[in-house]
Amino acid sequence: MNTKENTLDVLFYLFENYSEVDDVTQNKAALHTYLESAGFPQNDISKAFDWLESLADKTEVYISEPSQHSTRIFSRYESRYLNFECQSYLMFLEQSKVLTHEMRERAIDRILELKDKTFDINKLKWVILMLLLNQPDSEASYIWMDCVAMGNEPLSYH
Repeated sequence: MNTKENTLDVLFYLFENYSEVDDVTQNKAALHTYLESAGFPQNDISKAFDWLESLADKTEVYISEPSQHSTRIFSRYESRYLNFECQSYLMFLEQSKVLTHEMRERAIDRILELKDKTFDINKLKWVILMLLLNQPDSEASYIWMDCVAMGNEPLSYH
C-alpha cells in the first residue's frame, strides 16, 4: 500500500475503518499497529492520536462569553485554512445552536492544527462531527449529526 499523505488522511481512515474511535487512549498500541500496516507514517499516526485526544480536552477555555453584539472576524492566518464557505458554515452552526461559541473556537483551533490548505466544507463537517461526538451536549447537535450522516442537512446556510 502507498504511504498516505497526512494526518487528516489518518483521521479519515481511522474514522471510516475503525468503529471504536471514541476510546483511542485504551487501544492506542493496537490502533498504531493497524494504521502502520495500512501504510501510514508513524509521525502522522502520532499527530492523529494527539489531535483526537485534544477534542475531549476540557481543561482549556478558549474564549469568554461574547456579548450579544459581538462579531467573529477571521484572521488572515485562519482564512488561509478556512475559506469563506467554511467560515460561513461555522457561523451558521453557531447561530443554529449546533455549536456554542466555545465549540466553534475549539473547531477552529483543531482545523488550524491540521494545516491543510485544501480544507473544504466536507472536511469541516467531518471535524465538527468528531468534535460533537466527543462533547455531545445538545439536541440540535444530534439532529445535525444525523442529517449530515444521512446526507440531508436540516437547513440551508447560504
